[in-house]
Amino acid sequence: MASSAKKLKVQNSKDTREFQTWWTDKFGVINKGDKAVCVLCSGTMVCRTSSVKRHFETNHKSICQKSEAEQKELIASALKDRNKQSTSINKFVGKNCHTSAVSYTAANVIARHSKPFQEGEFLKEAWLACAPSLFADFENKNKIIQRIKDTPLSRNTIKERILKLAENVTEQQKLDIHSASFISLCLDESTDVTKSARLAVFARYCVGNVIKEELIAIKSLPTTTKGADICTAVKNSIVEKEIDIKKVVSVTTDGAPSMVGKKIGFISLFQTEVGHSILEFHCIIHQQALCAKSGLTSLDNVMAVVTKIVNLISAQALNKRKFDALLDEVNSVYNGLLMYNNVRWLSRGSVLERFVECLEEIRLFLQNEGKIEQYPQLLDVMWLSKLMFFTDICQHLNTLNVKLQGTNKTIIVMIDLIRAFEAKLQVFRNDIIAKNYKYFPYLKKYINESDIHETTNAENITEEFISVIDSSIKEFSTRFSQFKELSETVKFIMYPDVTTFHTLNFSQFDWLEIEDFEMQLIDFQSSSIWIQKFIDMRKELELIETERLTSNISKDANNKILETWNALPETFNCLKKLAHAILTVFSSTYACESLFSEMNNIKDSVRNRLTDESSSACILLKVTSYNPNISQLSSNLQQQKSH
Repeated sequence: MASSAKKLKVQNSKDTREFQTWWTDKFGVINKGDKAVCVLCSGTMVCRTSSVKRHFETNHKSICQKSEAEQKELIASALKDRNKQSTSINKFVGKNCHTSAVSYTAANVIARHSKPFQEGEFLKEAWLACAPSLFADFENKNKIIQRIKDTPLSRNTIKERILKLAENVTEQQKLDIHSASFISLCLDESTDVTKSARLAVFARYCVGNVIKEELIAIKSLPTTTKGADICTAVKNSIVEKEIDIKKVVSVTTDGAPSMVGKKIGFISLFQTEVGHSILEFHCIIHQQALCAKSGLTSLDNVMAVVTKIVNLISAQALNKRKFDALLDEVNSVYNGLLMYNNVRWLSRGSVLERFVECLEEIRLFLQNEGKIEQYPQLLDVMWLSKLMFFTDICQHLNTLNVKLQGTNKTIIVMIDLIRAFEAKLQVFRNDIIAKNYKYFPYLKKYINESDIHETTNAENITEEFISVIDSSIKEFSTRFSQFKELSETVKFIMYPDVTTFHTLNFSQFDWLEIEDFEMQLIDFQSSSIWIQKFIDMRKELELIETERLTSNISKDANNKILETWNALPETFNCLKKLAHAILTVFSSTYACESLFSEMNNIKDSVRNRLTDESSSACILLKVTSYNPNISQLSSNLQQQKSH
């Protein structure tokens, strides 16, 4: 009985602490959370009739002495003023939120287009200049113009906004990387316009049914660029991004000694930090360029003469003007020669092609200048044959290089491209032996127009061409041996239903439970349901590839592969682990190399004082696939007008 009375007392106490609506008219209080707030003095009190009444009678004696009608009128007036003030504040906050969102959006556009921070001021000036005409027929034209004036777009504001936008993107990256099972890295080092060494680190990981390639760091290397320096920078980046280092399964680099040195190279040092074996890859594009360079060394003398003539004509202003005038006089479709850049070695293909197309004009120009005798090669049949062959083979190599370029390409696609080119080299060799020259258009045209077959050196030059192709075949076979060793393992992501266990190479996957994997593979290959999923997937990939080749419509085939693997139940978790790990592998450092081009556009000779923090934020916003959460950023911002 005592217990029931106690419960009733507690219940009554609870009821008395609930806000009563009649208090507003009687005592001038409103409800705010679990408190009562006085509209007359903004005082707060607990929600209890005795407390509310005591506050009113103690603090507002002058009102208590008035009649009930006068009390209600004063309370109603105070309540109206409070509501008006609240509405005004809400409108002010809402307006500020809108202008903040605009400044964040403008900052994001400025960063994505690699524009200077002061472009915000230019945008504002342009908007204000256009607004009177653009909104002339709007009744609220003046309000619109005022809103533009209120939008903060000063240089410092844009800089601060860009830093905040980059922080927001970084937080999104952290969340997704944290949920990823495996991560692969690709990194490269270059110098900016101030000659400072900058290290770019990209991560590739799976988020749901999407494969992401994201910049996770661009670090300055203060002194040396040794393996230990790079390892320290990468470790710091991983810590900052809160990445579990044990999730890293592969690293792709440019193959420089500081990266791949056996004892003190980055890979060796980093693998110790990871604690398990990792796949180490030398960028396929870089290796292909080395193959192209090494395989054609016997033709370096041809390139030397071409470079000398091009420099004579194009590097000297007077000669360039004369040659341009000559091209115009003979109605040439070209407006000049292309300069050769030894750093970008594959540029020689374009240089050679333009040189060959303008060969007659070059001869005429040198003859007019009295310098044709200095270059007897331009009249030498054997040298010109080598030039034509060199031009043709470089075109084939450049075509391969273009196919290898780009981001979000799985390693299986890259290996297939290399394998196809190796097969083409054999076809090129047979074509030279048969003297058909079907795949050497410049050489074929020159041979048909000259009397090269009547010379005693015709057979020798054919043998030289065959030797060049043989050298290229050997280079490709040697440099891509690692990829061939892993080719069957890599193909597993597309053909798990027909892959045999003994063909898989697990040497770099010691973190995988091999025994469980073998048993799961048997179960998987014995299930017609799961086998059919991959048969259907390959049919879809065929359609995607057909559309790409015939209609130039590009769809992401990688995500389709990932989606199929994600559909498998966890009973095949070991198979899924291997597939996810392979799908994350970077086949090249193209992402890093393209980033350095963006870096040089952002931090150029005019903006060379841009800090590492600011330039890194601009670069991140330029290359990321994430969209900053502008509504969240603007709603959290306490806006201050910049001007």
